[in-house]
Amino acid sequence: MLRCLLALLLASFAIHAADKPNIILIYSDDHGWADLAVQGSDQDIRTPHLDALAREGVRFTRGYVTAPQCVPSRAGVLTGRYQQRFGVEDNNKGPLPLTELTIAERLKAAGYVTGQVGKWHLDLVGGKKGEKGLRVAKEHMPHAQGFDEYFRGELRQFYASHDLSGKPFADAPHLVADNRFRVVVQTEAALSFLDRRAAQPAQPFFLYLAYYAPHVPLESPEPWFSKTPAHLPKERRQALAMIAAMDEGIGQLRAKLKATGQDQNTLIVFIGDNGAPLGKAWDGSLNTPLIGQKGMLSEGGIRTPFVATWPARLPAGKVYDQPVSSLDVAATAVAAAGLPKAPELDGTDLAPFVSGQNTGAPHERLFWRWGSQAAVLEHPWKLVRLGDREEMLFDVTTADGENLAKNQAKARPEIVARLRTALKAWSDTLSPPGLPTSLDPHHEGMFAEHGVITASSAAPRKNEPAGAVQGWFARNGTIATQDGALVVAAEPKAAKNAKPFLAKTGLALKGPVTAIIKADAKVATHGSLSWRTKDQPDFLPANLVRFEIPAGASEQSIPLPVDGQAIHLRLSLGERADGLRLRSIELRPAKGTADIAHFGR
Repeated sequence: MLRCLLALLLASFAIHAADKPNIILIYSDDHGWADLAVQGSDQDIRTPHLDALAREGVRFTRGYVTAPQCVPSRAGVLTGRYQQRFGVEDNNKGPLPLTELTIAERLKAAGYVTGQVGKWHLDLVGGKKGEKGLRVAKEHMPHAQGFDEYFRGELRQFYASHDLSGKPFADAPHLVADNRFRVVVQTEAALSFLDRRAAQPAQPFFLYLAYYAPHVPLESPEPWFSKTPAHLPKERRQALAMIAAMDEGIGQLRAKLKATGQDQNTLIVFIGDNGAPLGKAWDGSLNTPLIGQKGMLSEGGIRTPFVATWPARLPAGKVYDQPVSSLDVAATAVAAAGLPKAPELDGTDLAPFVSGQNTGAPHERLFWRWGSQAAVLEHPWKLVRLGDREEMLFDVTTADGENLAKNQAKARPEIVARLRTALKAWSDTLSPPGLPTSLDPHHEGMFAEHGVITASSAAPRKNEPAGAVQGWFARNGTIATQDGALVVAAEPKAAKNAKPFLAKTGLALKGPVTAIIKADAKVATHGSLSWRTKDQPDFLPANLVRFEIPAGASEQSIPLPVDGQAIHLRLSLGERADGLRLRSIELRPAKGTADIAHFGR
């Protein structure tokens, strides 16, 4: 009853449909900050259509999502409210309560027709008694949250209201099987929705398009995969191909809008749902140069690609550097539709800020709580709390600002106290209230790997030596991640001729193996790689390859003639290795899964 009364109240404020913009929200999946070419972070990424979107609209350099994981991030963006307020804090805390209003439900009250395509994940509930994992609950699918039309699904099966030709299903939600590449199917579903809207141009629409890319499982779709640089790791090439397919689909959507005369009065917002996962779960995407990854409340986990265009209202070519949030999409959409301001929304209408009507900052503070982590950003200061550890304070105006050496908590106790008070006050409004009181060992391990906390204080991952960073550990020295790279230091107590070297055990690399090492060196030096196979009790002189490391930034591809299966590998550095920074080490076997370590990314 309350929802019906609210809908009637909102409808009473609706303005004439012709004055309202169409609104498209596009969400990518596990898409790192670096993988938007216009960011200028990585030379291999190609996103011409998203770059055009940024050039013709606004690129938000400090765009944040509300969680470093997909379900809570999506719950936040679609409701415009911190998802912890209604209990959807992580992937296991769904589904989205039906009592929460989505953007779609709010805009329907203003006369919009609404559509959803792609990943939903807000209908996942715990299995029945005796069942493991999560199951999909039809009563929480998009049609139950305000979407008139939908094509819900990630990979090969989709629950749909219409087929791709536009014909409605009498038994919706109807299960559709389609074995083509997921991004192609999702683009076609979105284009089909736009075709139906072109037949009713007087009625504004809202489309939520949630691409399932570049999230694993990775694929090698053509024609995009063959256009990626052949020297890159397969995972990186797959991510680039999947992002390129998504980018091309966005270009098709914009071309459709232009052909139907709807481009000028359509607000399009593109956001990544969280940062890219790295390490063994790497999906090929990068967060460079930000510290951290998916699953962390550091910048690499929650700061993502974020652009918007609305030719009729927003300026073109604007680069906006103030922090903004995915929560702002709902508030911006509500204002654009002419609806009254909804005080329960946690976001802000961004249009006045990017157009220059409001010269202030959209947010005094942004907040996060996820698992055993919590954080508050009062630009430029970010306070991070990990369980019951002492808080850390970082200046995030520099990309590598979140590392152990740059923790300002002791130097600025007054800022720590102010932000701690604000974070606690916010957390007390959540469900359940309060801050985390214990630290998940897995979270602690990730923060140690990325050099945010002291590695020796973190619980090692299973089967890893204490102090290891993504499985690599030092002998006759120490290692640490600093400023986005792995740095090796000699052990003062080591014997005079005992040079430090790196080692990794527990490998299963079928030979031959290619080692790809990215490094920054102050001066030219050299190194060597040696290995031991499962049939060899020790390292043999024949199992060693030397290589040169030039001064400056370099990428070395080193063939290792491994005969059999390498289980243990050592990386020794030369006499002039002081100042050498290792950015990544990739071990690529002839067959099987590569071992990839990206340090501090």
